[in-house]
Amino acid sequence: MRKLVRTAVTMLLSLSRFVMSFAPTSTPPNIVYFVTDDQDQMLGASFPTMAPNGATPLPKVKALMADGGAQLENMFIHVPICNPSRSTTLTGRYFHNIKTTNSTWGAMHCDMDKVHNHSFAVRLQEKGYTLGLFGKYLNAMPGNAWNVSKPDAFVPAGWSAWYANGGGSYIASGFATSGLKEAAGIEDGAIQLDNSPANYSTSAIGNVSMAWIRHTVKMNKGPFFAYIAPKAAHEPFDPAPWYVDAWDPSWPTHEPRPVNWNCSAEQRRDHAGVVATQPMLSAEAADVVTGVFKNRWRTLMSVDDLISDVVHLVEKELGLADSTYFLYSSDHGFQLGQFNILMDKRHVYDWTTRIHLLVRGPGIAPGTRIAQPATNVDLAPTFLHLAEPSACDAAGRCVGGSAFAHANATAPLDGRSLVPLLFASSRAAAAASWRREAYIEYYFNDANIKCVDNCSSNPRQRAYPTRDADCTELASEPNDVCWGPVCDTGCYPTEDDNNNFIGIRKVGGAGDGTLYAEYQEGSQSKVDIDFSAPTFYELFNAKNDTWLMHNLHATADAGTKTALHADLHAWYGCVGATCP
Repeated sequence: MRKLVRTAVTMLLSLSRFVMSFAPTSTPPNIVYFVTDDQDQMLGASFPTMAPNGATPLPKVKALMADGGAQLENMFIHVPICNPSRSTTLTGRYFHNIKTTNSTWGAMHCDMDKVHNHSFAVRLQEKGYTLGLFGKYLNAMPGNAWNVSKPDAFVPAGWSAWYANGGGSYIASGFATSGLKEAAGIEDGAIQLDNSPANYSTSAIGNVSMAWIRHTVKMNKGPFFAYIAPKAAHEPFDPAPWYVDAWDPSWPTHEPRPVNWNCSAEQRRDHAGVVATQPMLSAEAADVVTGVFKNRWRTLMSVDDLISDVVHLVEKELGLADSTYFLYSSDHGFQLGQFNILMDKRHVYDWTTRIHLLVRGPGIAPGTRIAQPATNVDLAPTFLHLAEPSACDAAGRCVGGSAFAHANATAPLDGRSLVPLLFASSRAAAAASWRREAYIEYYFNDANIKCVDNCSSNPRQRAYPTRDADCTELASEPNDVCWGPVCDTGCYPTEDDNNNFIGIRKVGGAGDGTLYAEYQEGSQSKVDIDFSAPTFYELFNAKNDTWLMHNLHATADAGTKTALHADLHAWYGCVGATCP
């Protein structure tokens, strides 16, 4: 495979004993966080994989991080859409504690004034870290602009290096830039890349991030935190030109097609929102889904290159294996024909909320598997705990540093540090008091209708490889398997205004496999949805019904429903230390 283009507690431990158990060095460690976009766990593109023979587009990452480190087997996303998901990661706060009405489209109901300058980056910088962000930051960029030279744009507090956009494109992308002159020769302001192969976005992000890491280490600027966020595997799923027709003979010929793939209206009638009314998948729609599945894998091949190259740089070239932790996750899962929804995310179901989290670093035994449920809201306290062991206790509660306190705000952390679960010496004690469920929250954003018929010769259809294209057969002309703005019939909506929900997904213990959700119709853009008047309910047993075909709510006993309702609304009202 081609490399990146080189041009470019119930059981108490004393805190002091716990700190020694996971801090093999006397100085704060470096931290590298990789986050992809839309990378599923259940449909073959992550760890573990449902693909036959363990096939994966990420073989180097599998060896380095899935096999060479720890894997959280029940990692979930708190919000299954981009901007709120990334905002909750940055702040360590649940969505209900940072949401608002009348937000911009890109903010997706987040109050960005509670996010931009109030992330974990502020706290880590105060602790002596040099932090750089490379790739997708948030859909709602600071000042709602990708160019930091614009009057209302800015670099959020805490970040020393900034090579960021709101997602951008795969080909000829633009980035806001700051703090990269010495490391990479990039002036502050903005950079617009041309469409040469060397500027494929994943390669560009990887090359700039590695140049910055080298420079930061060379200049001895203290521990570093690198946030590396390629666009892959997000729409329009355009791979690097050198991977456009790659497909290993051992890889599957199409996406997984479980029982809920293109299922009948009768099978979907007890499900929420557009699921119940979705049309059947046409032959054209099925071709789009298969093409999208394959191109998503191809985009991830470049992510495999990026991650392996960064790990090699840090561990081999710079000799920092004993002082660096690597974490790799996604901002949510994905769907490919499940309940006849063509693609995207936004739903409470496991395939859009289950994600991977892989962790590699000193003291973490290769092949470690962790069963306790967690969400991305736990990442900010995890970063804090790695950087400052005294900030959090043996149960992952960041008591000594329970707030990101700085000039203008004090924001409590809703999540818990995963650090005690990562190390054998502390895992049993932490697991004994760990939560048994993950909490999920979402508010309707837009219909996101995908059409697959009557596709025009719009330039976006035939643009690849000189610019992004909304098609799947990119290696040949004509590119006739397309969707989105170049097509106008054969349409499949992703959601409607019934799709506001809060939910819990239980893992282990009583109720293992339970997925319970309450929905309330309305628009968070107009009025705050507080789930005081639910309009629909879903209850599944995912342990016996993996693909969530049978909504059990109508037949469940009253006591069970009352208990689930109370549990869910305790989550919805939680803040800081009151969150499980």
